[in-house]
Amino acid sequence: GASRGVAGGSVDRICGAEPGATKSLMHRYNTGSDLLPGCRADGEAGLVAMAVWFRFMALRQLVWNNDYNVKPREISAAQLKCTEQLARVHRDDGSLRDVTRLIMATIGRGGDGDVGQRIRDEILAIQQTNRCKGGMMEEWHQKLHNNTSPDDVPICEALLKFIAADCDMGAYWDHLHSNGIDAKRMASYDRKICSEPSFVRDQYEGLTRDLKEYLRTLKAVHSGADLDSAAENVLGYHQDKCKGKEINVPPITEVATPRMRELLHSARGFRDVNEPLHSLEAMLEARRELWAWTRPGGSDNGRLKDIIYLDLALESAVRQVVEGSMGGMSSRAPVDVLKITGLALENLALSTGGNDELVICLREWTGIVATAMRGGNDWALHAKAITDRVQNALGDCSGRYIGALQATANEMGGKLGVDGHVLDIFSEEIVRGTAAAPLSQMLRALDPVLREMAHMGAWNIISPVCATGVVEVVDDLKGIQTKVFGVPTVLIVSRVGGEEDIPQGVVGVITPDMPDILSHVSVRARNEGCLFATVFDAGKLDEMQKIAGQAVRCTPSPSADDLRVEVIAGGAASLSGAVSGAGGGSGMSSGMSAPPRGVSINRRKFAGRHAVPSPEFTGEIVGSKSRNLQELRGRLPDWINLPASAALPFCTFDVVLDSPDNAPIKLELDKMKAELRNVDFGNTHAFEQLLRNMRGAIQDVVPTDVLTNEMQQSFAAERLDWPQGRLGPVSRGGTGDAAKAWAAITTVWASKYNERAVLSCRKAGLTHEDVSMAVLCQPVVQARYAFVLHTVNPQTQNSDEIYGEIVCGMGESLVGNFAGRAMSFVAKKDDLTNPKVTGFPSKANGLFTDDPTLIFRSDSNGEDLEGFAGAGLYDSIQMDEPHVRAVDYSQDPLVADEQFRNQVLAAIAHAAYEVEKTLGSPQDIEGCIAADGSLYVVQTRPQV
Repeated sequence: GASRGVAGGSVDRICGAEPGATKSLMHRYNTGSDLLPGCRADGEAGLVAMAVWFRFMALRQLVWNNDYNVKPREISAAQLKCTEQLARVHRDDGSLRDVTRLIMATIGRGGDGDVGQRIRDEILAIQQTNRCKGGMMEEWHQKLHNNTSPDDVPICEALLKFIAADCDMGAYWDHLHSNGIDAKRMASYDRKICSEPSFVRDQYEGLTRDLKEYLRTLKAVHSGADLDSAAENVLGYHQDKCKGKEINVPPITEVATPRMRELLHSARGFRDVNEPLHSLEAMLEARRELWAWTRPGGSDNGRLKDIIYLDLALESAVRQVVEGSMGGMSSRAPVDVLKITGLALENLALSTGGNDELVICLREWTGIVATAMRGGNDWALHAKAITDRVQNALGDCSGRYIGALQATANEMGGKLGVDGHVLDIFSEEIVRGTAAAPLSQMLRALDPVLREMAHMGAWNIISPVCATGVVEVVDDLKGIQTKVFGVPTVLIVSRVGGEEDIPQGVVGVITPDMPDILSHVSVRARNEGCLFATVFDAGKLDEMQKIAGQAVRCTPSPSADDLRVEVIAGGAASLSGAVSGAGGGSGMSSGMSAPPRGVSINRRKFAGRHAVPSPEFTGEIVGSKSRNLQELRGRLPDWINLPASAALPFCTFDVVLDSPDNAPIKLELDKMKAELRNVDFGNTHAFEQLLRNMRGAIQDVVPTDVLTNEMQQSFAAERLDWPQGRLGPVSRGGTGDAAKAWAAITTVWASKYNERAVLSCRKAGLTHEDVSMAVLCQPVVQARYAFVLHTVNPQTQNSDEIYGEIVCGMGESLVGNFAGRAMSFVAKKDDLTNPKVTGFPSKANGLFTDDPTLIFRSDSNGEDLEGFAGAGLYDSIQMDEPHVRAVDYSQDPLVADEQFRNQVLAAIAHAAYEVEKTLGSPQDIEGCIAADGSLYVVQTRPQV
């Protein structure tokens, strides 16, 4: 079984078999064949153990031969036995396809009969024909005769380069060194190679001819993923007699079609003349032709293994072609670079299991290439969004490889004595060798081109605030949000999710991540006066990281697309310890109290009602979400809809908690409140655990009969469907949809004690227990699209311009922790019918609700306070959880149909204008568009 992703049984069996495997490569491959069924029984983790073991072998970390004389044909036959088994796994189990390809890439194809034997026979013929029986050639002959290995391929190549360079010894050693072979390693073979080659000019022609032919023989055994060798093996080839034996490998009839022959010829021909686009086009078309056999559960024949090796060779050749052409990429036409990037993306999709996300990106990319070729509008801006989405997919892919491989490598490597440096970079090096590597290179090359063509700067300033502080580099914002910084600090953060709080003392956050401009963390940064910026340029990010520890002054441009960063002489001492913006004072204590900042919460009292319909909403009993909706009713154009609403007023929770049925919970909660007042915020684990316990206690509360009756009456007044079953937690008798509704209500109440809410109150000097939570109850609009609007552009503070973001599905994917960006746009208030797209969407997933249900929204008295960033601190919960689904923008008219998009964005902008006009102040609006095209405003608050 697997523990921590490591199949301990497979690891132990492999390590136990290692001493016997050191005798020769024949023994190692036979051992692999014997171990494979047991590893497969352990699932992916078991096959990962085998992949790690063979990778250690390929990295020369394990002994290849231990004074054991073995015939090349015996090694070749052992390879064949092992690779045939792996080919079956590759076909029969799609979940193991990726790891099986990793294993096969480290092993030569192998073969039976005379293919292996020619390694012995041909070297003798070469020596005899070319009069080179002594010195290095004889030493190499003895090694080949005793125990051939994959090292023999680069040795043969090095000899050819040596001859081509007129016996320049530097050319010989350069090639060997580039393949990890040095004089020490050559002297370590059982049959040592200690001499250097030495030829005369009249040997050049014959040796070049014969060594090239010999290289074919060596690659046929040792180089499964070499394109020339793999192509020959599928198309069929002949080698003349040697020692009375000739080689005739027949073509694989179903694969070796005239078209395949043409494609492989073109792929290699264009590769050899350094024409990457045409070479890659031929390689990818060949891989498509092979897909019928290489896909999970694909076609089968007696030589499936050879077809898979051709596919592996094509995958590897794509990487080599891209890497070899990077230097000239800047001089190529942008459309050609788009095409090459698309081919690299397809190469990865064809090599990766569970590739739905890559296939969606590829479809959208294909459309962009077509648009660019037609000279269409906004294609560069759209392409930038797709590259961002692909980058996220690459991050997931890399994380999956590292997560699957590294723990097993550490476990097995420690037992087998593998070099520590090899272990440290083990999984990263594997990722660099996958089809993800050339795609990543292309995206890096393409990014500045797209940004320039789309008129995007190197920066996107989300919160345009000048900031002065000391630079500190961190990995993740969530992991440090409880920390107090004693001096004004500008954080360089690798990962920002969207829901975090800005740590105390932080005056600026700079990240390569791309949170939505209207996400919770973005809104809080603006409200707290904290600089918040995304940096697109990897060079500028690197510059910022290099000045860690220095004091800087950061000044955003008026257009919010550039940031001037100046280093301040004197470092941290020059800042005089004054924390501005989000910081508060320095030297903050670790307890709950904090210096007041002129903001206070008006503590509420229970007004005598447990639940009320919308006509009874007043400022004394509900928060601004409920109140603002009620203020809009009957005052907006008919085409702007508002959902029916009921509410559980302020302090309803406190009254329910005072019920005798909840007395034990109240006692427990009071104790935890006392703990919270004195908690050590520096102990993140203890702080988070305490809040989890408090939320858990609240979720065990049972409703009173009075609450249940008043809720039913309020729902009836609003014509809201009452959930069937019994209201209450399942653990205490709740049943059906009513139990799910109660779980949602108590989760909203409990969100008073989530990390970001407690931290924000503390930072603002607010008394957290003064927060009272009303709950707004509404039907869920089954949204096709959801939007958030600010009626004053938050980046430029332009009051004549509406800024909006829109996503497919429900709005939580916009404001919450969902990777990627929403579609963004601006609309002039005097020209609402002509919105301008400022960014296309890159979110891979949306949230969708397929059936009618309810949502319970937090509506506290601690939101929308002047000077306090309360938006998004508390939770809104659906009775039935929405479904996460991948979004294919190539099929969605919001992206694919420009006319439809303009109609939708114009309607949204008009709605924002009407809401602002009705309420008389700038608004932060959330809404959605239903499947039938109806537009809803579901909540609005003053924009702060």
